[in-house]
Amino acid sequence: MPSPTAVRVCDAALEVLGTGGIHALSHARVDATAGLPPGSSSNYFRTRAALVAGAVERLRQLDAEAWQALADADPPSTLPGLIAAFTAFVEDATGRSRTRTTARYVIFVQGVVEPHLLDRLNADRRLITAWTAGILTTLAVPDPEATAHTLLAAVEGLIMHRLTGFATDPPGPRLDRLITGLCGRAAP
Repeated sequence: MPSPTAVRVCDAALEVLGTGGIHALSHARVDATAGLPPGSSSNYFRTRAALVAGAVERLRQLDAEAWQALADADPPSTLPGLIAAFTAFVEDATGRSRTRTTARYVIFVQGVVEPHLLDRLNADRRLITAWTAGILTTLAVPDPEATAHTLLAAVEGLIMHRLTGFATDPPGPRLDRLITGLCGRAAP
């Protein structure tokens, strides 16, 4: 278990990434954001690359906690339940968790030139895909894995549109059309 200060540093790094982008990330900015004395973050993460790696690990920890909460709850067992679950997910990702979502996208884009960053985040994507495919299997959707990939790609696009202000309308109706179109004829 990392120290509470290391967690605080990683949370601040995610805040900086999500509000200022990859070029804003520095030990000094993370220290200021975390409210720590200068040099504190470099005591835990000596290099900028280590700071990014720490942010990725913290992001994964936060995601694991969120997915564990979903696993502990009953998964959607109807098409309207699936639509509601994805609507809540998109609203959270572009609302309350907007900064963390933006940090995730910043890291994904940086991963294009630093592929090692993608390894861990794509592992999480595979977990989400498996979870979604499992629900689609329960709903008797043909080819649930391929459908899960398509659905999640569209959801990521919708999140990006909402983050960038291209889409400002509520996500529910779009997700209803998307999920019903992909799954509706097969689902009970």
